Order: sequence, then C-alpha cells, then structure tokens
Amino acid sequence: MTSTILILTGGGPAPTTPLPGPDLVIAADSGLGLAETLGVQVDLVVGDFDSVDRSQLDIAIADGAAVEEYPTDKDATDLDLALQAAVDRGGARIVIAGGGAGRLDHLLGIAMLLTDDRWSDLAIEWHSGWSVTHVARGVLTLDTLPEDLVSVIPVSDEVVVSIAGTRWGLEATALARGTTHGISNEALGGDIEINVHQGVALAVITRSE
Repeated sequence: MTSTILILTGGGPAPTTPLPGPDLVIAADSGLGLAETLGVQVDLVVGDFDSVDRSQLDIAIADGAAVEEYPTDKDATDLDLALQAAVDRGGARIVIAGGGAGRLDHLLGIAMLLTDDRWSDLAIEWHSGWSVTHVARGVLTLDTLPEDLVSVIPVSDEVVVSIAGTRWGLEATALARGTTHGISNEALGGDIEINVHQGVALAVITRSE
C-alpha cells in the first residue's frame, strides 16, 4: 500500500512548513506550477487542464507522469478528483500543498472537502503558507514550536475536545459549530495533543514567521 501521497494544487501561497517525503506525488491541474516551485517531480496529473501551463504539462509527461484528464463541465473540483485518485492508489496519509488563490469560495470549499466522510479513514493535512490544517478525528499528536498559534474549529454541530500542551488547555469541552472558543490558543512548544472525543474538527497550526 502507498502510505503518504502529496497532492499539489494551484493557487494560494506556497507552503513554508516542511513537507514529508511522499511515496507518490499528484498535481491537481495547475498544481504543476507549485511542483516546479518546490522542485518536486510529479507522478500523476489530474484535472480538466483549464488552468495548467501546457509547457509544464508536456515536461511532466516527458518525465514519466501519468495523466487523468476530465471534461471542463464536471461536478467536482480538480482537488476532489486528485483526492479520489490518491485513495485509489492506496494513500493512507494525504498531504495537500497550496490552494485557494485568494478566493474565499475555494478556501471554504477546500476546508469542507477535506472533512467529507469519504475520507474518514485517512490522515489529511493541508499546508498553505505558514499554516498546517489537520482534519481532527480522534487523537492527534502534533509537533509545535513555542508561541505557534493553535486553533480548533468545529465542523460537526458539536465537537467534544481535549487539548494538552497549549497555554489554555481544554478537558472534554463541548464546542458548538460557529463558536470561536477554540481560536488562537498558543503552543508551549514540543508535542501538543488534540483529542476529538466526538465529531469532526479542523486543527490549524500557524507558525510565527
């Protein structure tokens, strides 16, 4: 089974946080541009190619990348298709880099896509700029630096969460969707533990520049 798959998607700031060494790299359409920026070789390119640089696509194919092309009139985003391609190839940990391009609909769409029940068996993290967003189900142990910002955002109607290793700890605390109670906590440094006892949340770690 392929364990770690890196998905590169177009738009948004390039990640400044370290990316793990992947077993497979998928570019979602114009994510090929991010691959060039990061110096990463792509194994698969997925999308309708409405925004890809065709010269970059030609180079990727010449370097051995496979291609899955879809019609422009489709019912899923290129990132959605890339996630499904990752699942089909045995991904257990999915690392997404880039995305958003400053468009609020894209940013919200990505955040909601990652929490879809289709991916409930996967470990998913999204690197964008100085932030790493993790889909939190069950227990997450995350490495932090002192004063990293830690936010836990409920996605389910109600999330019950415990947090240790931060300035303000929580113990089996209920957070209703829409609350800002979990925003802008501060890491003490080292490992923090986020335990989502009930529901689904997004855990966002933002590193100080």
